[in-house]
Amino acid sequence: MKPSTRPAPRPGSPSTLPGVNRPGAGNRPDFNRPNVNRPTTRPSVPNLGGGVANRPGIDRPDRPGGQLPNRPGVDRPNRPGNTRPNLPGAGNRPSPGDVGDFLGMDRPLRPETLPGVVRPGAGGGGIARPDRPGFNRPGAGGGGIARPDRPGNRPGFDRPMQPGQNDRPINIGNVNIGNNVAISNRPSWANIDRNQINAIGNRWQNQIGGIRNWGGRYPNRLGYWSGWGNGVRNRWGYWHNHAGWFGPNWWNGHHHHWCGWHYGYGFNRYPWSYWWTYPAYGAVTNWFTWSAPSNVWSEPVYYDYGQDGNVTYQDNSVYIGGEQVATSEEFAQSAMDLATVQPPADETAAEAAEWLPLGTFAISTSDKDVDPTRVIQLAVDKQGVISGTLFNTQTDDAQSVQGQVDKNTQRVAFRIGESQDVVVETGIYNLTQEEAPVLVHFGQDRVENWLLVRMDNPAADDEATPAK
Repeated sequence: MKPSTRPAPRPGSPSTLPGVNRPGAGNRPDFNRPNVNRPTTRPSVPNLGGGVANRPGIDRPDRPGGQLPNRPGVDRPNRPGNTRPNLPGAGNRPSPGDVGDFLGMDRPLRPETLPGVVRPGAGGGGIARPDRPGFNRPGAGGGGIARPDRPGNRPGFDRPMQPGQNDRPINIGNVNIGNNVAISNRPSWANIDRNQINAIGNRWQNQIGGIRNWGGRYPNRLGYWSGWGNGVRNRWGYWHNHAGWFGPNWWNGHHHHWCGWHYGYGFNRYPWSYWWTYPAYGAVTNWFTWSAPSNVWSEPVYYDYGQDGNVTYQDNSVYIGGEQVATSEEFAQSAMDLATVQPPADETAAEAAEWLPLGTFAISTSDKDVDPTRVIQLAVDKQGVISGTLFNTQTDDAQSVQGQVDKNTQRVAFRIGESQDVVVETGIYNLTQEEAPVLVHFGQDRVENWLLVRMDNPAADDEATPAK
């Protein structure tokens, strides 16, 4: 019989004894049911960005603030009350003191950054690159990593705008354009002359043939950088949603002193998502209007920095393809010279520049830095001028990026903000890939190997709404 039709209890049964109320009749028994009793006032749970509320019956009094537990398989060592051990390869998020200021030189020298020793991190390779749908290794299909399996690709671009994304240009209002003059002045320590630069360029160009098809010949090196990049992507995709970075509303709150050359002059011509796309290598070579050496640009050149790469340091000298091209001081000075670009003659010339987006990257300082705090967006104009914006997600600061492509070597060098000491170099082909190894010069005495890890074009959200 159903409970509603059962006969009444016999007199003297437990449910009718004095002082005992029937369950469900309004009052509960004098004992608590296991896992049912809850505090009168639940601790509040902070908003985790996804609108997660307190779950009924899952109280966490042992966690400060009643925080929800960590997601399975993802370690968050910086959350209060977390006592779970780190997962293999997850690593703790570097503190500001560990990572240091990207624009300063306050970090101590690590063994791998001592003069004459450049290591891209622990290990040294051997991590095989996993096959990804539509993924071609460098050198395949004309040298680009094309994604023909993705519908809706624009010609020459890998990352189409996603359905529903806002397709209107960015309206950023009044910005301090052209006020960053420091980035256009070469610092005194980079006192290299034109003859030295030409000599380095000639020696470098002679070695390019020896490093062709680098990824095909040394797949373990690509595997090393891919493994590093996957560590960032796996962590990044779980905890970050881009928060509208470089979208219309983001720009309204992140005005900064632009250098004379800046891709922001093109914001009124393209939707904000355009600047998250990136070209295949063939689109880059067809973009430039200069007359460049055909033996340099006929094939992509992948620059791989570190002990087992094709750009190495030994005995205070820099070797490319096993041949010495410069002293370490000259090499840093030549990078700063390349990255120092004179501003256009006037606003009209600046506004007339056309910009090709190179995409958006997270900046990882080591293979243990899987939760980086810096993001960079880059673009290049038809004369090879590099422009962009670096955003520090921890400090909420934005800085201008300015540099240049060397038509004789495919080398790219750029500067950040108003720093007189930091210059970053890589290759233009590197910047068309899923991850781009870079060499960071801190003055002429110190270098580090970092990795730019490409970020996906974010889906449409509230931040994609045009500013009003």
